[in-house]
Amino acid sequence: MIFEIVFTSEALEDIEKLQKTGNKILVKKLFKLIQELKVHPETGTGKPEKLKFYK
Repeated sequence: MIFEIVFTSEALEDIEKLQKTGNKILVKKLFKLIQELKVHPETGTGKPEKLKFYK
C-alpha cells in the first residue's frame, strides 16, 4: 500500500529552494525520505529511541 503525502505551499517552496541550491546529495536524501514515508510511514529509517523525559 502506498500512502499519499500532501505538501503545503510553504513546504513546496522550501523544496524548490533546496533544489536551486544545487546540493544534489541533500536533494537525493530528501526524496529518498519522502519515498520511504509513502511506503512505510510509521517505521522509517534509523534507530528511534525513547525520549528521556517523556512520560
